[in-house]
Amino acid sequence: MFNQQQFAQQPVQNYEGQPQFERATIFERMVALAIDFLGLFAVIYLTCYILITQMGIFPAKLYWLILLFYYALFILYCGFFSIDGRQTLGKFLVGIKIIDRSTGGSLTFKKAAIRAAVYFLNLFTLFFGFVLALLNKRRLALQDYIAGSEVISVREKSPTETIILSALGTMLMAGLAFYAYYLFFIAPSSFQQELIDNAQNQVNDIAKLEEAHKIHFGKYTNDLNRLALISGDPVQFQRDMQKNLRREGFSIGLTMDRSSYQIRGKAKDKEQTVVTITNKK
Repeated sequence: MFNQQQFAQQPVQNYEGQPQFERATIFERMVALAIDFLGLFAVIYLTCYILITQMGIFPAKLYWLILLFYYALFILYCGFFSIDGRQTLGKFLVGIKIIDRSTGGSLTFKKAAIRAAVYFLNLFTLFFGFVLALLNKRRLALQDYIAGSEVISVREKSPTETIILSALGTMLMAGLAFYAYYLFFIAPSSFQQELIDNAQNQVNDIAKLEEAHKIHFGKYTNDLNRLALISGDPVQFQRDMQKNLRREGFSIGLTMDRSSYQIRGKAKDKEQTVVTITNKK
């Protein structure tokens, strides 16, 4: 697909007698990887869109299978286009490529595929492995240490291109840093989020009972006892209410003609997050 045989600079010999090239910057690498991942996520989105709109299949239950399938293809794609002088789309556009760190030549497909698999480890750790590239002279990230690789520049870049790549790379890193700060210091923990999700699900279940009530009686109700009876198991309904929602702050608001409603409750997380669902004409 992409094959660039000539390097921007001729390799020189280092003190160990191995070829030495101009190494790619962390900004170039971040931009190249972002381009490749954008392509991956675009294909995943397109697949889900086609399943929903063209085939009438809601892919919620298939979502993880779809992800695993395309992640595997992505690893094969990166592996194939990281050997024998080839480049992925992102690396081709940025002007960088991967080489074997010890020989200066091509990686084996096995090493290239392992290297690509580490991308997903970085993905789930907010690309923390890329931080390592800032801490050593050879700009080696986690995937480079594992696969014995190095990323080099294959063409000279104009001052304008360098500025653009640096700006884009800086924005990507700043965005990841902000997201990490949000995730660790602002966003609720997985346990707290589970409490919020449980509360929202409880409110959604009450909304379903409201719809059942309207089918039978022609209007909505704010009588929780009637809804409990419609559930078929009033005792379990009350248990679920106590488990998932705070007693204070729960309400069912109806319009004058009882044709619309808003259900409001508070989750049992430490922030007492408000969860709602509204049915409007």
